Amino acid sequence: MLVPIQTSGNKPPLFFVHGRPGVMPVGPILARGLGPDQPLYVFHANGIDGRAPIIDNVREMVRAYVEEIYAVRPTGPLVIAGMCDGTFAAIEIAREMKKRGRRVGPLILAAPTFFPPGFVRENQTLDPAQPLIAGQLYRQVRTSLLDHAKYPYNELPFDPNDPKQMHAATLAGVGCLIAFARHVPTPFRGPAQLILPAPRVLGYFHPNMPWPKLLPGPCISHVVPWDHMDMFRSGRETITRLIKLFLEEGPTLEVLAGLRIERTVA
Repeated sequence: MLVPIQTSGNKPPLFFVHGRPGVMPVGPILARGLGPDQPLYVFHANGIDGRAPIIDNVREMVRAYVEEIYAVRPTGPLVIAGMCDGTFAAIEIAREMKKRGRRVGPLILAAPTFFPPGFVRENQTLDPAQPLIAGQLYRQVRTSLLDHAKYPYNELPFDPNDPKQMHAATLAGVGCLIAFARHVPTPFRGPAQLILPAPRVLGYFHPNMPWPKLLPGPCISHVVPWDHMDMFRSGRETITRLIKLFLEEGPTLEVLAGLRIERTVA
């Protein structure tokens, strides 16, 4: 579900994908920090408002989100970002937009999951129809959504005090959880910009871990002193400034990517 946070401005619009429980709650904070010339849209999970059908696989998620992007911005350059597990959807959205000939600025990945859940073999055989598993997933997502709702600066697309709305949002979040758990990411060779939580940073750069292989193109990484949850709480203002910096420095990284392609072809 695409929500426009700020539609005015002359810069390439930023589309920010939700995390594992299906919400991207800090859109207004980002809009204030990025300034009035930066268009901003955020994605919440399909069905989180109880209206659209729930999506439980990344391929369909990407198809739906790309259609929504084209509905509001049918032409022109853009930037794709993602948070937590939503970084995997962001990668696939950027890949699809590039296939369609759109200019996509360097990816912005905020607190990407240390180890992709799709690489865990057990997740491929996860059966969410089993009552025990279904109950565990439901409680996990509901707890996470209620935790987001505790903070007044977060903006949620549903009323957590309304049982029906809370139930619909939780089911949509469970769909996201299943989608990300089953998705096996493949390398994305375009430029990327990462914001990494310090407690997990060594794993991102270890050559035997997935991320150096998943992002073989030019990358800029910035390490922050919070864990992946506190990044968007205690560190939310810092994260906003970093994203603003990434948007400003994106063209430089694109030039580096172009030079690498030229050398490879030569």
